[in-house]
Amino acid sequence: MNIPNQLTLARFVLTMVFIVLASLPRDITDNLLHCKIGFAIAFIAGFTDFLDGYLARKFNLITDFGKLMDPLADKIFTVSCFVVLVEFGAVPAWICIILLTREFAVTGLRTMGAGKGQVIAAGGLGKVKTLLQMLVLAVGGFIWIEWISLESTRVLNIAMSTIWDVLLGGVAIVTVYTGVDYYVKGRKLYMQEM
Repeated sequence: MNIPNQLTLARFVLTMVFIVLASLPRDITDNLLHCKIGFAIAFIAGFTDFLDGYLARKFNLITDFGKLMDPLADKIFTVSCFVVLVEFGAVPAWICIILLTREFAVTGLRTMGAGKGQVIAAGGLGKVKTLLQMLVLAVGGFIWIEWISLESTRVLNIAMSTIWDVLLGGVAIVTVYTGVDYYVKGRKLYMQEM
């Protein structure tokens, strides 16, 4: 197994460790230490997403396993982090529902493609969506570990709550757009079945 695929598998493991730490009561450690460790682990897991793709492209280590498992590891990681932020109250549930709907729909299309011998790799817009989601998760992580306050933090004299709402709206729009784009581009796969 090549290094990019090992990093993909590591992201699965890191995500599970993050979920365990995030599931502990917030008052179990002083200064939210377990949450901060969980945030660091999530940050490392997010970085493996960038690193495995970079290494796969740079050293021509792209495999069908990576094309299928890398997006799956991304989905599990991203959805897990968003669910934690929903539970914490930093993200409204409808954002998570949009994200889940898109991920299930795209996974269904990929599964259909795989059944017909076609691997549907993530496109450029999918990478933009992932980057924006990672930005939202990073900021959300800082809110979760209480390093940023939506009420009192200001950036360039703009309330953090306003910036957060814009980020959430942006991630919702890009997530929906990229999901629709997959179905428009892959319509030959499912139109034959209708």
